[in-house]
Amino acid sequence: MTIRAPYHVMHSTPYKAYSFEREVLFETLGACWALSSRNVSGLFAMQLQIDLSRVQLLYGVPSTNLPEPLLFQLLTVFQSRPRNGQPVGLRHIEHNALELIEDMNEADFLNFTTGFQDAVNQILEPLDCWMQECRQAYLALKYYGLNLIETGLKDCKFKRTYADLLVNFLHTTQRIFLQDSKTSSYYF
Repeated sequence: MTIRAPYHVMHSTPYKAYSFEREVLFETLGACWALSSRNVSGLFAMQLQIDLSRVQLLYGVPSTNLPEPLLFQLLTVFQSRPRNGQPVGLRHIEHNALELIEDMNEADFLNFTTGFQDAVNQILEPLDCWMQECRQAYLALKYYGLNLIETGLKDCKFKRTYADLLVNFLHTTQRIFLQDSKTSSYYF
């Protein structure tokens, strides 16, 4: 099994399909992808750890349900981001998003989207900087995920469109969070 984040890929110990551990992992993976919206400063690793201890997912709080080495791997892989001034093509993020979806079965995808939605609803939406633009990108992703489920995750065109929407969500929200972080007293 491969853990894919927007900017980094890490290989991990495989879990059996439909196992409880795999369900918890994919739900947490979805939450991490959503929370990657805030990956715009050097404080993100600490913020991700705090958010993973606050978000209440279907299987509970990720920081209590995941083994510590796996939680550390997730924090490591998701804190990766391009250095300021170094452009990263959206194709790289899209490739990781598409490969992530390709490796999923329907249960994995449902757990991923559940974790993603819980993280957005509980952590991101209540923030002052969450704007209508962010909400539109989120809703497009949320409702298109339903189309992907209806195809049984078999149609490549739908997978590519979902990956594009995931990239669009990250691009839109990171732009908004970057603007907000520049006005923050913690900006460095």
